[in-house]
Amino acid sequence: MASKKVRLEFNKEGFAQILHSEACHELVQSTAEGIAARANANAGLDSFKATSINASTRYVGFASTTDKTSLAAESEDKALTRALR
Repeated sequence: MASKKVRLEFNKEGFAQILHSEACHELVQSTAEGIAARANANAGLDSFKATSINASTRYVGFASTTDKTSLAAESEDKALTRALR
């Protein structure tokens, strides 16, 4: 069987549109919320929160501590770090 050569061309503008799409934003936000929820479950708290921003090249998600209690839970027990696994 003869093989045919296939040429792929990267569409930079199209890829950028995907990275800035609402579907991508929802995926990033949902992932950050899942990480924050697992961190809250690990620490028995409700103070780890998720956010996402539209950065220059794509959406970026964050799960972070919001007060001294959650900061201590991360510092002492790695509640947020363990949530990434």
